[in-house]
Amino acid sequence: MFGNFFNTSHVDAFSALVVRELTKGMPPDQLNISSKKAEIARARVDGKIRTHAQQLINNHKLNIYQKAKLGSRLQDDLREAGFPESFSEAFAYDVVRLIALISAQAKAK
Repeated sequence: MFGNFFNTSHVDAFSALVVRELTKGMPPDQLNISSKKAEIARARVDGKIRTHAQQLINNHKLNIYQKAKLGSRLQDDLREAGFPESFSEAFAYDVVRLIALISAQAKAK
């Protein structure tokens, strides 16, 4: 009856991908560094995450459960990777908001 409503395998894979990109480009111990090099790294990571988010939306139509699961999964994965809790919460919120915006844009087309 519910089909893939509770299937979050693609959300889990996306979360792992985002954490990998973030850990590689902006390790937890370098979050508070403010330099030209750090800004370039942040911009590069941001671009990669946006690209991966667009690919997720292009390949999967996320329902409300999957979007909610993405937020909590990403937050947990970030904490496990060593990112501070406040950063993990804010970053996960921003990624879910990005996914919602991309989804809305895709529906409008």
